[in-house]
Order: sequence, then structure tokens, then C-alpha cells
Amino acid sequence: MTATTGPDVTVPRRRPLWRSLLLPWLLLAVVTSIWALATPPGGSPDEPAHMVKAASVARGELTPSAMIEKGGVLQVPAWVAFEYEQTCYAFFATQPVDCIPQFSGDPAAMVSSYSSASLYDPVYYALVGWPSLLFQDESGLYAMRIVSGILCSFLVALSIHLVGGWRRGRLPATAVLVALTPMAVFIMASVNPNALEFTGALAAFTALLSIVLSPDESRLRGRVTVVAVATALVVHARSISPLWMAVLLLAPLLLLGWRDLLALLRRRAVIVAAAVIVAATLLSVWWTLTSNSLGTAPTTGPDVAPPAKGVGTPFLQGFLQSIGDFYTQIRQMIGVLGWLDTIFNPLVYIAFYAMIGLLAVGVLIWVRGRRLVFAAVLAAAFFFLPPFVQALYITRGGYIWQGRYSLVLLMCLIVGAAAVIATSPRFLAGRRSGRATTIVVWAFAAIWTACSVWAFATAMRRNTVGYLGSWGEMLGSPGWAPPLGPVVLLTLFTVATAGLAVSVVRSSDDELTRR
Repeated sequence: MTATTGPDVTVPRRRPLWRSLLLPWLLLAVVTSIWALATPPGGSPDEPAHMVKAASVARGELTPSAMIEKGGVLQVPAWVAFEYEQTCYAFFATQPVDCIPQFSGDPAAMVSSYSSASLYDPVYYALVGWPSLLFQDESGLYAMRIVSGILCSFLVALSIHLVGGWRRGRLPATAVLVALTPMAVFIMASVNPNALEFTGALAAFTALLSIVLSPDESRLRGRVTVVAVATALVVHARSISPLWMAVLLLAPLLLLGWRDLLALLRRRAVIVAAAVIVAATLLSVWWTLTSNSLGTAPTTGPDVAPPAKGVGTPFLQGFLQSIGDFYTQIRQMIGVLGWLDTIFNPLVYIAFYAMIGLLAVGVLIWVRGRRLVFAAVLAAAFFFLPPFVQALYITRGGYIWQGRYSLVLLMCLIVGAAAVIATSPRFLAGRRSGRATTIVVWAFAAIWTACSVWAFATAMRRNTVGYLGSWGEMLGSPGWAPPLGPVVLLTLFTVATAGLAVSVVRSSDDELTRR
């Protein structure tokens, strides 16, 4: 039976769960697992600090025993602490990973280490740190990465499943792919709470968008549950995460009239979800304030970038300079890998800019009314909130903002723009809108696949033979080889990435809609 909810929204029949959720989850988990294996020890930003924190939390140590200049003192196995000694190539793109030393001694011996993340909220670290209890050597490093990738992949697959079930779900579902920039996937395949932040926020955001733009009484409780659980996880990811969630949960409500909004807020499931979110947020804020995690900013050690510049800069100057740095920030959101030392071919960046730009043009052409206000609020948050936060911090701590910190806003902006286009009455009224959508989504899927593979191959070359090394040397005689070798990993990555793109488009096929 077809359920109508307005002139522009028709709820499609249910799709097989294996096709709409489980298959994308499996394929994306394979993609992140391959990237986890391809990344050498210490090969992602701040990962040694996060690894030490995760291993300590898994052993019941939630806070450090003491504080030193480099961070909090924590007890972890020697193989975990040794990751700090394996960052000889950090910041030097032309230096392959073959410079890392070999471990000697008992890898399972408990030693005192340190972490600049020692005071951070322990929730994410508990979720990904437990594999360090099962492995007694460096293989635990890869296991923790893979677990983090599987968890974050599920949240992304859930987003695809949610928006793919709309009447015109192919465009917003494919936009989730576009939102998965190489940087996003790279961080998902690392031990880093930033990954839980942007994937969990995307799941909560798409669930709330589904409630508002594609209402279905039979699915309300499940969608509200996703909003509550995902938000509860995200607010514990990073100290700034509650701010992002406040914006991303309030913005979709702009799409409702007052009567519809009040009716939604009176629902029992919504009231319970709101209570869960408030409780989780208060607990997160309590941890941040009582642990003083915002007050620690070590400036030395191999797990942090060189000392930040700009300490003492006034707020307004910092805000304007941060806005002026937008190009650098968005390029980092697309992908500057390693320790901000590995860039891609310019065509990769241009391709992502073009896909995002096409969605922006679509909003201007087809979207009006509340939907346009919603898109404008998301865009304003994306452009101005990060500079504002950076400006608040700059006087005391200098310029510390990296593009990946804003991924949570970029990803939701991309999917939100596609959502309001796909559900716009002006767009749906067009006689050729279905054909145009088909062309765009398959073009997006093909471009995303090609760019993702190209970015992965670039990272592989940088790690195995250095950024300026030859492709032939990478495939034939690399100085450093990841588990399974570069040829096998590159082949598997290409197949899994292409399979994921096809599965996303096909699982949200508009032909599933009963008209």
C-alpha cells in the first residue's frame, strides 16, 4: 500500500535489508579494512596518542596517573607505546616508511607511555580498544583500526539505507558517497574519534531528515532510535561534538511548519529520544569540564604537529584569517593524507569540487521556501562555525584547525543539499527529473570510484617508495610493503570501491517506488 505524506513525498515499499543496508556495510567495511592495512604504523594524524589512549581504556585506565609536557602518563603494552618510535617519515612525503625501526624485547610487557588524548572522553576508545587485549604484537594495531572502520562503516551504511528508502532516494544516497571523501575514509580506517564524530552525526542527521522529508508512521520509532543512539555516541566523540549535533539536529526542524513541529515533539518516542540525547550530552559536558581535557595542548612529541602559530592573535583577526584560509581547509577535507604531507593529483580535488558545486547549483535552481532556508543554514554553519571556534581558541592556543575537523559539517551539507533537491516539488514536477537523476548519480558513482582508487594508490606509493617514487617500483620492489602487498591491496580496494558505488545506486533504485 502506498502511503502519501504530501504532494512531493511518497513512501516507497520496503527494500530487502541485505541489499539496502548489509551489502553497503560489508563493502565499505572491506574498503576501510584495506586502507587500515595499507596505512603503516603511526601513519595517520595523532594516531599514536589515540592508540595509547584506546589500549589504556581497554585495560580500565580511564584517566592518566600523572601529567607531563607531552600528555598524560598511561600504562600500555610495549608494542602500543612503540608506535611513537615509528613516525620517522611523518611530515616528509618523499621519505618512504622503510625508515621505521624494528621492535625488540617483549611486546606484551606493560610500560609507561603518554598520550595527548589521555583526558579525552573514553567512549570511543572503549569501542575500538578491546582488540589490543587479544593481540600481543603489532597486529593489534591493525585490528583496532579495522574495528573502528567496521563501526563507522555501519553508521554510513545506515545513512545510505535511510535516505535510499525515499521516493527519490538515489540522489541523496549517492550524495553519501560524495560525502565519503578520501580523507573521510582514511580517518575511518584509523584509530581516531574524529571518525565516529562525522559518521555518527551523518546517521543521526539522515534519520531526522527521513522523519521530516519522508514521514512514515511505521518507521518513526526506528528512525527516532537511530537519532538518539547515534547522537549519544557522537557527543562523546570529541569535546566540540555537542556543538555540531546541536546545529545538525535543529536545522532539519526548519523544514516543518509550527503545527507539524509541535505534533512531532509531542510524540512519546521523540520525547524519550530527546531525554536520552540530553542525558548523554550532559554526561559528555561533565566529563569535559571535570577532566580539563580542553586545557591540555602539548606542543612536543612525535604525536603532534609542530607548535601552532598565531598565539596571541585577537579574536576578530583570527576569525577573518580563518575564513581566508578556506581553500586550504576544504582541500584537507577532500584529502591531504599522512601527517598533512601527501596531496593528490589536482584532478581529484577538481572532481570533488565539481560534484559539490553541481549540488549547490541544483539547490539554487530547484529549491525554494523552507528547504532553501534549511540549505542556507547548513551552508552558513559550514562556512562560519569552524572559523568562529578557531577564533575563540587562537589567542591562547594559536592556529590548530585542520580540515578534517569540519568534515562533519561538509558531509551533512552535501547530503542535505541532495535531499532538498530530490524532494523539491519543482524538481519532482519536471518531466525529465528521473532521467537527469539517473545520469547524475551514475556519473557521481563513477567519478567517486575513480577518485577514491587514485587517492588510495597515491597514499600507497607515498608509503612504499616515497611520494616522488615510481609506480613501477611501488608494484615491483617497494621499500616498505603493507600486509598482503601493494598489488593485492590495490586490486581488492578497486573491486570493493566499485562494488560499493554500484550497490549504493542500485539499492536505492527509484524503480522500487510504488507509484
